[in-house]
Amino acid sequence: MKVAIIGASGKTGTKLVGESLRRGHRVLALCRHSSVHKLDTFAGRDGFTVTTAPVVSDEATLAHALSGCDAVLAVLISVRDLKATELVMSLARATAANGVKRLVFTAGEVTAVPEEGESLTPRQRVLESLGRLISWITPYSLADMVKASALVREQPDWDWTIVRAPTLRETPAVGYQFCEISEVNSKHFLSRKDYAACLLDSLDKSDHLRRTLAVVSADE
Repeated sequence: MKVAIIGASGKTGTKLVGESLRRGHRVLALCRHSSVHKLDTFAGRDGFTVTTAPVVSDEATLAHALSGCDAVLAVLISVRDLKATELVMSLARATAANGVKRLVFTAGEVTAVPEEGESLTPRQRVLESLGRLISWITPYSLADMVKASALVREQPDWDWTIVRAPTLRETPAVGYQFCEISEVNSKHFLSRKDYAACLLDSLDKSDHLRRTLAVVSADE
């Protein structure tokens, strides 16, 4: 399989690149010009190519990069000049031009629209409020990320999955498990390596199609 990894130079993105190559996938890594050096460790690996852009939501770059890809793994974040909503809409047009339908997206505990029937805990409501407050004083935008998840769900031609993770850590892989979003609490965390494995595993799971899932460490 050839997978495009959008946001490949970030902490989660590099784990996705490494795990994808370990599994024998061909990888098209897309990142900003300014951060491409973070992928130097993968240079020369069979099946690994890099495309850079001023911002990863650049539609022309995406349309060219996705040629020949079977699936997309995208790290969704809204900060400074990168807006998750712009990435989703550019991806919608780029995937249509290249016939790509399978997409898996990252999300935080409260950065995605809940599934029908889900309810957030009081702690998660506080996290939402804090996130919106932080958005007023920093370049981060929780509202844009939530809106982006809604846009993902609206794409009629996508076989999408959104995987929500708790606090991510640079710890060894121990495995992961899915749970209800209301079961996630402040004690939960997840290794970035396990998150990468989970996102890649979801590509092949038909029961994950058009669903927003929550994942935590298998140790919890």
